[in-house]
Amino acid sequence: MQLLAMIASFVFGRLNNGGPRSGGIRETVMEMFEDIVLKGRKPVILILAGVCAVLFFCGGLFITILEGTTQYDRVGYVTLTSTLGAGIALFLVAALGFVYVFAYAWPGADRHASDRAREKVPPPHHASTLEQALTVLVLDFVKERELRRDREAHGPTPHATTGPAPTTPREHSGPIH
Repeated sequence: MQLLAMIASFVFGRLNNGGPRSGGIRETVMEMFEDIVLKGRKPVILILAGVCAVLFFCGGLFITILEGTTQYDRVGYVTLTSTLGAGIALFLVAALGFVYVFAYAWPGADRHASDRAREKVPPPHHASTLEQALTVLVLDFVKERELRRDREAHGPTPHATTGPAPTTPREHSGPIH
């Protein structure tokens, strides 16, 4: 009997709210336990509702299949009877309940759905002038490092300068104006 009372108080919440308690480790531990029970109640109830929805879904599907095949065996066709309709209704309502529990009512379900939606459609990114300037600076630095690495790998050139080799008009492709 005490087990039933404990389960009932877990499912239905605190029956006696009481006032603020004073002192003692035992009272503090009891308050923490009650807080844990209150926060754990929703997921437990949702899991139980999900399990019940699965059971009713299986039962309704079984009733529908059994009634449909029995009718087909007797007369050669299937008509909508009260038993067949009840089986169909049972598994449809149970399926909707299961979807509701785990897609909408579960804690954090809407947060994950919105995160997934944000991942699919990223917001358009417009680079600011500061970002563009930093990008040019970094690319210039990388290009300079590549040139320096190439010079060091090939050894000193006859006209080694600190900058790139001067170009003459003949090195350009295309007409010169």
